[in-house]
Amino acid sequence: MDGITMQHNAPPPYQQAVDEVLAALSADALYGLSRGEVEARLKRNGRNELTAKEPIPAWRKFLAQFKDALVILLLVATALSAALWLIEREVALPYEAIAILAVVLLNAVMGYVQEARAESAVAALRQMGAAQANVVRDGERQSISAASSIAEVVIGR
Repeated sequence: MDGITMQHNAPPPYQQAVDEVLAALSADALYGLSRGEVEARLKRNGRNELTAKEPIPAWRKFLAQFKDALVILLLVATALSAALWLIEREVALPYEAIAILAVVLLNAVMGYVQEARAESAVAALRQMGAAQANVVRDGERQSISAASSIAEVVIGR
């Protein structure tokens, strides 16, 4: 909490009296913060939200499907089958290699699709559960998204 000017050896805000916390935050219980003060604190300390990890590119998610030991073993079997077919110079196609490769690719596609669906479901749940915060700004009670509030928000008495 960058904006709080409390002493380092003082107890955390939730263990202090409301008046002490309000004084440390330069806030008023009835009037709240002015819009200008909120904007200044937002600029100084940033939004009250967790930073999201950088999204993984789709091609990396797809390639991650091939990291499993069994999948690697099947790919080695495919390569061996294709190599033996080339060495023996058979006229017929290498059906074993084609079949194994088809199964591995189908497994990778299904795994990728399932992972993408799970991620979109989690994103939808995150949107549904977007937290709201009740704040006092310029003496007026408002309900805003918690992400657009400042980190030093004081939950009312």
